[in-house]
Amino acid sequence: MSLQKFIDRLRRHSELEEGDIARLKALESVARVVAPGDFSVRDGTSPTTCSLLTSGVAASHKIVGNGGRQIVGVFFAGELLDFDGLFLPSIDFNVQAISECTMSRFHCEDLMEVIFEHPAIGKALFRETALNASISREWMANLGRRDSRTKIAYLLCELSVRLSHSQGAEGHDFVLPLTQEQISDIIGVTPMHVSRVLKELENDELISRNRRMIEVIDWEMLTSVGDFTPRYPQMPDDQSTGS
Repeated sequence: MSLQKFIDRLRRHSELEEGDIARLKALESVARVVAPGDFSVRDGTSPTTCSLLTSGVAASHKIVGNGGRQIVGVFFAGELLDFDGLFLPSIDFNVQAISECTMSRFHCEDLMEVIFEHPAIGKALFRETALNASISREWMANLGRRDSRTKIAYLLCELSVRLSHSQGAEGHDFVLPLTQEQISDIIGVTPMHVSRVLKELENDELISRNRRMIEVIDWEMLTSVGDFTPRYPQMPDDQSTGS
């Protein structure tokens, strides 16, 4: 199992010595393939392992009282799925595969031991948690205080930046990993409304679509429409995606 994307992600914002990297690579893990739609984590469970997404796309979500689903996070290769379980008695969300996913599971006790043995790793993981919290705050603002056009433009900008980091790609074009129904469960509108707004953005020549391929025609205008700050959700030492 390769941890390289995860290590690259940590090194983008934190300093890790060779000994730190060697210790991460030495962590014992169990690989698991999760089919699209299957769950890797269930709300209310008390996990003994922590999962790293090594390939594919997954989402975390809450099921509310009326049975509706609110997607509260999207994960790409190189990102931890349920790091919360390391510190909390139980998980308060579900994690579900959007595409076929490969996940590597570490024992929580082993990961906690590494954090205390190697403070640089602990600091890097804490910074990773802070970055995820920053994403969550933006999602809250997007959900509660932006109109539908801004919400979708914002989400497209975020996906472009995060997929670029995950895949090591340049430019802003990307394959949209989410269905219109999934986008609607992120921003709180109907799938039909998502379709209309995507067509509007295309008609305004901000993006071009070929099935799920999104070509960003005017990045500067898309970030303006989406109220997207170029430094977010970039890593602290990366300023390139705002150009």
